[in-house]
This record gives sequence, C-alpha cells and structure tokens, in this order.
Amino acid sequence: MSAQSARQALRDALDADPDTLDNHVLRGAALSDAEVTRFDLVDTMAADVIADVTRAGETMTRKQFLTYDPSYQTNSSQVLVEALGEIPELAAVDALIREGDVPDDDGGDPVVAMAHSIGTGTGRIVAYRLKGAGIATRRARGIPLVPRNGVYRPLTGEILYYEPRFDALTVPGFVFFNTVTLVQTKLHAPDKARQLAKDTLKSVTKKIRIDGYAELEAAVMDDPSMRAKMAHVARLISDDPDYAKHLTTKKLVAFVEKYPDYDIATSTVGGKKSLKFDSSPQHRHQIPRLLADDYLHSYLTDRNYEAGSKQDVST
Repeated sequence: MSAQSARQALRDALDADPDTLDNHVLRGAALSDAEVTRFDLVDTMAADVIADVTRAGETMTRKQFLTYDPSYQTNSSQVLVEALGEIPELAAVDALIREGDVPDDDGGDPVVAMAHSIGTGTGRIVAYRLKGAGIATRRARGIPLVPRNGVYRPLTGEILYYEPRFDALTVPGFVFFNTVTLVQTKLHAPDKARQLAKDTLKSVTKKIRIDGYAELEAAVMDDPSMRAKMAHVARLISDDPDYAKHLTTKKLVAFVEKYPDYDIATSTVGGKKSLKFDSSPQHRHQIPRLLADDYLHSYLTDRNYEAGSKQDVST
C-alpha cells in the first residue's frame, strides 16, 4: 500500500461525480458487535449530505497523505492512510455497507456510528462519524416540543443528530482519517502501536540492563499511555539520532541515584546495577518516562518536576 495509490483511489471515486446516497446507523455496545441498518433522508437533506461528503473528500485530496504510523501526530494539512484490512472491525462494517443487503433501521440499541455512502458500484465513498454530537443518540433533557398547526406536541424517543463532519472516509481498500487516536480507540486497531512500542523498547534498551524486562515489554504493549510514551521516544530518536547515545545503564542509573525523588527503582543483577521495572500502578510508567527524559528542572525554585512534554530551548 502507498499513500499515492490511496490518493488516486479517492480521486477516482470523486471524479465519478457521485450523486446517489445511502445512509446507515450501527447499533450495539461497540463497533465489533454492532448491527448495520439503513435509513433514507428527504431529498433536500440527501442532496446536502452528498455535498458534505464530497466536500470532505475533496478537502482531503488537497492535503499531504501519510501512511499511518502510530508515532506520528498529524497537523491540519495532513491525512493518514491505512489499508482497510488492517482495521478489521471497520473493514467488516464497510463490507456490509457496500453489499447493501441490510435491514431498514427501526430503532433499538444505542447508535455507535453513522455512515453515509455516496456513489454507485464498488467505487463508492463511505463517510463515518464515530464520535461527537453528530453520532450519539440522545434523549434531550426535559421534553422537546414540536409545533404542529399552532399546537406544540411532545417529541419522544431517541433523537439522532447530523453534523457535516466525518471522522473517517473509505474507498475500496483504503481508510482515511486525521488522528492516530481514532484508530487505537474508536476503531480498536492497536496492533501497529503495540508492535511499535515493542520494537522501540527493544531498540532503545540495547545498552540498558533492566530487571523485569519481559514484564516491562508486556506493559508497554498493553497500556495505551505507555504505548504513547514509547511512540514519543521513537519520535525523539527520529528527530535527534544522537539522543540514543544517552540511553545507557551507567547514565540512567547515575541519574536515578542523583534524583531519588523520582522514585525509580534499581537492583543488582549478576553483580551489576540495573534499572528495575516495578509493575505497580503508581510506578509502572517510570522507566518509559525515564527513556523519554520526561523531567524538568526549575531554575526559579531549584525544583525538579516530571513533565509530559517539553521543548528544547538550549539552542
């Protein structure tokens, strides 16, 4: 898969000038077990939705396309691309929508996603909303009233909100989105992030003795916040290859001994000092933070702090 081939697939779908619309809701506790149903809109609103989806696709084609990498943080001028098959839950839903043989929506379970498909045949564009007011089913506080011939009648049951914004677009074989977190949370596809965390940990600890390495490896793969921290380490090394030179047992043990307030454990393995992974909830993040150099010193108060992020101001 390449970002360029994905861009061309989206461009081809838009050039087909799609003017037909199908609408779907996904009902259930999560995307993985949701039932896909369809619904229609009045003609005037259907035309607006077709225009909204088309506009979203056109906007994407004017941006920089990047192959999805869990360590990458996009800006407003960039779009992430992934092979649809790499996101199994969305791929299964997308296949059902493209086949078209789903029942009409009749209410029921909460809505976890809404989808709008424009075009015909296999080249359709499907736009998904997976979060925000445009997707959630709501029961308004109080009693909503709708005027009918001078009489206000109560509106009961669930209310679905439409918003002209979309979290992901698909064409056959590809999915386009703007944020890394969407894939790992709403779309439940953390495999790339897990592998990146494992590979990064292995790479940056080549010169570091860690008592409990296997447990640390499992933790950084399974814990989303620790995966994010390892992705941060990967970006640090990518931006500054010399950063890895600081990651040695000698330097890190000297650091934690000099600053005991950070409460990072050490041990002795084979007669040599090592960092020690502590799996307790209050300490399990300490070694990833150490690898990411997440510490600050205040020259104003002469105090040391943990920091989630920082900018180098030495140059």
